[in-house]
Amino acid sequence: MVLTIQEIHTQITSKAGVSLSVARADLIHPLVSGNKIYKLLPNIKYAKANGYNELLSFGGAFSNHIHALAHMANQHSLKSIGIIRGEKEYATNPTLQDARKAGMHLEFVTRENYQRRNEVDYLAELQQRYPKALIVPEGGSSQQAITGCAQLAQHINNDEAQAFDTLTVACGTGATLAGLVCGAPQQQSLIGYAVLRDESLVGRVEDFINNEKGTIFSSYTIEAADFGGYAKFDKPLLDFILEWLEQTGILLDPIYTSKMCMRLMQQIEAGEFEAGTSICMIHSGGLQGWRGMKNRVIKLAGDNPWEKIETVLQASIM
Repeated sequence: MVLTIQEIHTQITSKAGVSLSVARADLIHPLVSGNKIYKLLPNIKYAKANGYNELLSFGGAFSNHIHALAHMANQHSLKSIGIIRGEKEYATNPTLQDARKAGMHLEFVTRENYQRRNEVDYLAELQQRYPKALIVPEGGSSQQAITGCAQLAQHINNDEAQAFDTLTVACGTGATLAGLVCGAPQQQSLIGYAVLRDESLVGRVEDFINNEKGTIFSSYTIEAADFGGYAKFDKPLLDFILEWLEQTGILLDPIYTSKMCMRLMQQIEAGEFEAGTSICMIHSGGLQGWRGMKNRVIKLAGDNPWEKIETVLQASIM
């Protein structure tokens, strides 16, 4: 995997005397971009080493994880099953159409049943129905994924003598942050930006880290960046995304990286980072999720902003 590090210059960073770079994990693969490839490769290796020929996991109608898992499984000659929250009509959306073309079997469940996705009894039922399947938690956040995300930190810091002072990443399940903490140089600090209100996040990150025995950990903090709640999308966030695209040429995804970046820039502007600090922000992909946002973008701002976003998507994933 080739990971591009792109230096960014904005008025805010220049005024604060802070250097900002972006780890372009979104460019690694057109279909399996960002942190998903780091999370899924160790799961695939584990599946093959332990006699599984299928991967089973969970997600919503426009899940980046489901989309990535279907393609990764297909590329590695494994079958895949997606347990999808919602109605069968969702099967016609672009994300799930892609997953089906990659060979994924889709099973739609009610929102109530989806809430059982971490319950031991429910997982046992699924394992009995799909005995050849490795069950991968929602978001790919198994303990195996921690090893892969530790490798992401190592790829960013391939020259440890010039390592960044701080790495930042958007947090959903917390596995990517935990892996980065395990793989980063000890002197480097990590900031995870929580894009949903989840009181269990801190404990889950700690559990992931503590299960990695014999590892020297970097320090980390978790910063709230939900801006009204998970998947909440409003005009100020869209304006920020479009301005960032105009300034940098980088399209952020609407759920994770955009909220992290917006909060990070607020912190830099408020002077929360000392002058001279070097920061690397991880773009964890997820651009295919924009395909479920077209109507919301047009309703908020009209056709022109959507055309700008769509142009970038067509050059990358569409």
